Amino acid sequence: MPLLGACEKEAVTEFTDSAIIESYLTPDNYLTVSVSRQIPFSSTVSYSSDDINNLPISVNYNGTTRTLSPVGNGQYTDNSRRMAAGDQYSISFPFNSKQVGATTYIPSKPTGLMRSDSVIFVERQLTNTQGPPQGTVSAPIQLSWNNPDASYYFVLLENMEATLVPISPQSGIKPPRGFKKAPTNSGSDQLRGGDFEYYGRYKVTLYHVLPDYATLYEDNNSSSQNLTNPSSNIINGYGIFTGMNSTVTYIYIKQP
Repeated sequence: MPLLGACEKEAVTEFTDSAIIESYLTPDNYLTVSVSRQIPFSSTVSYSSDDINNLPISVNYNGTTRTLSPVGNGQYTDNSRRMAAGDQYSISFPFNSKQVGATTYIPSKPTGLMRSDSVIFVERQLTNTQGPPQGTVSAPIQLSWNNPDASYYFVLLENMEATLVPISPQSGIKPPRGFKKAPTNSGSDQLRGGDFEYYGRYKVTLYHVLPDYATLYEDNNSSSQNLTNPSSNIINGYGIFTGMNSTVTYIYIKQP
């Protein structure tokens, strides 16, 4: 799954026990849906009697309806078929006397991904200073792809090395090995030396996403971790139920 981090829950003035859905549909994988509850700050609220681990979640894909299998911890799956680009999925289930529902589809695989170079040279930093790296830093890598209809895309970068070699000294909590760029509806993005915390080989995944993913990212302080804001494609609930597709290339961050 392309997103780093777990869901946050936020308090509301008048608490209503509502289902929070989290599901990212990608080709060649089975459908998996996570359902959770909002967590209020007050300890006096009342929850519905619905069992979060035993909900009758039905899924309709391309005209065929099945019931998802619970696997524990609010997780549900359908292992009957692997998903593919163009598939349309709808889910539905009762929760707190309301019918929760959502519909989405898997967009097409990104095409035409190109990079201007495969290496960015960044000089090793001797002190942990704020701001851009000091010393030798080569030109940014320009990424480009086909986007004739101004669809949304985002780039995820993951360091693939078994042993992480930091660019600058670290203390306390170490930075994550990967990061993602903000969704864009252009056909390009840029990778700068100052974006990276470690040397080594990076997997660059370009995701084709739907507008609801981009909206959720923009509405939650440049992250997609807070799932308690209303989503346009979820009825009587919160969260994200969306499709995405991807392609991959690789780059290197090296010392000059």
